[in-house]
Amino acid sequence: MKRGDHRDGSREKILDAAERAFADGGFDGASLRQIVAAAGVNLATVYYYFQSKEGLLAAVLQRRFEPLRQAHLEGLRQLESKAGGRPLPLEKILEAMLTPPLRLATGSTKAEQATRRLIGRVVNDPNPQTQRLLSRQHHEIREAYLAAIRRSAPHLSEPDLQWRFEFFWGALAFVLCNPVKIEILTGGVCNPSDQRAVMAQMLKVFGAGFRAPAVTPSRTEKNQRT
Repeated sequence: MKRGDHRDGSREKILDAAERAFADGGFDGASLRQIVAAAGVNLATVYYYFQSKEGLLAAVLQRRFEPLRQAHLEGLRQLESKAGGRPLPLEKILEAMLTPPLRLATGSTKAEQATRRLIGRVVNDPNPQTQRLLSRQHHEIREAYLAAIRRSAPHLSEPDLQWRFEFFWGALAFVLCNPVKIEILTGGVCNPSDQRAVMAQMLKVFGAGFRAPAVTPSRTEKNQRT
């Protein structure tokens, strides 16, 4: 085995062990001692590749979130290419936002299962470092889709747009991370693994939500009043 191959193998072992540790205990519950023991490496190797525990979590998140990032941005790019500069229908934007995570939710590969488990932990992890890193992973997607909705719902003020955008992601995260809870609460009436049902309900609710009148005045309305 070449030396470079050995190093790459050590890096992947560390990432695999760290992913399990972070998924089990979050940032605060995962220890570097636990990770190096599971990976079969020494602490110096972890610092060589990742510099710190926060750097290690950033690499774990990047490895699992990168396919989602690419799928989200490609979906939006295709819509905008077809639209030829016109504002996109709101439901089309929302569908492009929903498709990658819903596909992930029912995926059966080891990578998809690992990503689901990791997301279930980090989304609800109160640690500020975790949330900053998660926000960094989500930033490009967030800004791209906010810009698309901003063009398609110009009546919304910036606070209205941001609030409704966060409500959308919050509802989706609840569905993806708490499927058993939803089935129990609804007495089995709602099945979170039914992608078509989730998609239809989310499009109906949030399509109407983004079209609803603004709660706070938009910049245009403020300028008209002054």
